[in-house]
Amino acid sequence: MYINFSELSACLAGQPITLTSLEYRLLKVLTRNSQTVLTRQVLLEKLWDADENYVDEHALTTTISRIRSKIETNQHSYIKTVYGMGYMWIGGAQK
Repeated sequence: MYINFSELSACLAGQPITLTSLEYRLLKVLTRNSQTVLTRQVLLEKLWDADENYVDEHALTTTISRIRSKIETNQHSYIKTVYGMGYMWIGGAQK
C-alpha cells in the first residue's frame, strides 16, 4: 500500500484508491503514530479541523470502517482496534 498525503493519492497493489479528505486526515494521524494506541478522544480532537468542523464518535467509527474496506485484504490488516481504548496503525501485518 502506498499513500501520498501531499498529493492526496493512494494505491493498493498498484490500483488507485479513492479516499475522502477525512479518510486522508485520519490515515495521516494513524500512520504518523504507528504502533501507538490512539484513543477515540485523541483521534476526535486531531480530526477537529481549523474551521471547527467537529467529527463525532459515530463518524469516526464509520470512517475507520470505510478505510478498512478500501485498504485491508484477507491477508493484511492495517488498523488494529484496541478494545476499550482506540485504534492503532499496524501497517499491513499478516492476518
